[in-house]
Amino acid sequence: AARSALALCLCAAAVVSCEGVNTVSSKDNTLAKHPDAQAASPEWTLDEEGLGTWETCDTCEQCILDPLPAGVKPPRPNGGGPGRDPGVVHCKKCLGCSVILTRMKESQPMKAIGKDVKVFSGASGAAVMKGVTAERGNVFVKAWCGLKGNYRQTPRNHPLPTKCEHDGEDIPSSQRRPCQLKGGIFGWSECNFKFLNALDKLAEDANLTAATPRTWTEHVKSFIPWQEGDEAKGVKVDTRMQFYEVAEGASIEALYGGVLDARTMALTKKIPHEDVVRAAVFDLLFSEQDRHGQNVFVSETGRLHVIDNEGAFGPINSMLIPGGQKYEVYRIGYNAVCCGNLPGTEEENCPGKILDASAPEVMIDYRCHAPGRFIGTALPPGLEPFLRRIEKMSAQAVFDHYEMSHLEHAKTLKVRVSDMLDGGFERAMIAQYARQPPGDGKQYGNDFFYGLQPACCGAKEGAHCKVRIAGREEQSFNNLSEEDKLVWPGNEPGREANTLWPGPVEAPHLKRPMGNKLRRVRRFLLGID
Repeated sequence: AARSALALCLCAAAVVSCEGVNTVSSKDNTLAKHPDAQAASPEWTLDEEGLGTWETCDTCEQCILDPLPAGVKPPRPNGGGPGRDPGVVHCKKCLGCSVILTRMKESQPMKAIGKDVKVFSGASGAAVMKGVTAERGNVFVKAWCGLKGNYRQTPRNHPLPTKCEHDGEDIPSSQRRPCQLKGGIFGWSECNFKFLNALDKLAEDANLTAATPRTWTEHVKSFIPWQEGDEAKGVKVDTRMQFYEVAEGASIEALYGGVLDARTMALTKKIPHEDVVRAAVFDLLFSEQDRHGQNVFVSETGRLHVIDNEGAFGPINSMLIPGGQKYEVYRIGYNAVCCGNLPGTEEENCPGKILDASAPEVMIDYRCHAPGRFIGTALPPGLEPFLRRIEKMSAQAVFDHYEMSHLEHAKTLKVRVSDMLDGGFERAMIAQYARQPPGDGKQYGNDFFYGLQPACCGAKEGAHCKVRIAGREEQSFNNLSEEDKLVWPGNEPGREANTLWPGPVEAPHLKRPMGNKLRRVRRFLLGID
């Protein structure tokens, strides 16, 4: 009845007042919404004070996904207000947003371990927000430039550039700067989008999308979340941003908090072994150089995913794969690996002290989750046909087909594919590490190799393996059975694993980090007699 009255009114002369118009509300909207979007959508009525639309409002406190009903004149709230510019139209609610944005919280509950855990915001300064769309429900949204109002991800970060001056959508292609080697660069937009969307397409074709959330680019019509004290609160958003499916749970670094207890050990044992192997294969194949514990997520049920893949197509440096700096930091401590990067002089800090016990993250080493602690050619289903296809293509053809942001990315992928087809996972791992300089225990960086230590797949495993236990939980942890203290009881190293990492190799801060054992391992994998 309300719609009929409204339609009759719109067809009548302009001088005729309309009865029933003010009854149009959110209840009359026919937009199909995902359940998450339905729960996040506020109610509204057309006659309520402060209602506007994305087009008519300059600032807004609350986004609404519902569009303005067809044939209805857009509401136009008055400009100004207490403490506001009279030329700025401020709204309480706004129809026609494409996504409802909210700021990230500092912590979140994790029932599996019975406590709240920290939410890391990332060090790049990029804008990362939660979002809700009508079609997909909950998502994450990211931008490296293009937000107005001096948006800061945290008070410590620099404001996001309001314009994407290097490669923005509005810049003619002839005037854009060439894309850089790295992805996710602060102040860039279209190159970052191409980088991530190409990686998403590659992961889909390689049947590895279960390792990481899907990602895509959309134009966003919204407003920056209304948060008191935020200089950018309520400012209109009208730019392209990167969308991501939600990775459930929390980061592995937040879950452990640097120590192990009975609950986190139980959650670790719930992680499907194939999840870790798949993620490690993803990192090796796509050459991830920045895989630390803040971008490895574990859900309440133990499912594991990797996020923030902007370090792809570089050297190998993943906490899931032994031998790189990320793994070594968890194994023996930052001071022992990067003493030259500490405050003070190198003479004062180096060599750094090796910790007596490792961080729990070492148990996410892929070897702890692969049968016999070795992958070899037992790659995830569907991967080998992808490798064969890429092998037959030129680097230029790979670059063109996947619309990559830099030709070097295609060349890097081709090398990794060739190594993996030549002898499997470990062959490709060792071949790449042979191209990276040995770590000296001083420098911080992504392209170093520290030798292959035996895996540490439990709270204590032989003389080489001891994980830090939370002091307050030590007694309850000690009450666990020996099997409950191991990631995969009975999964002992097989012949291949014992050949590759027969025992500890020299620490990275010593003069000879590339010892004879490591040379023998390299020769074994490279097929040198």
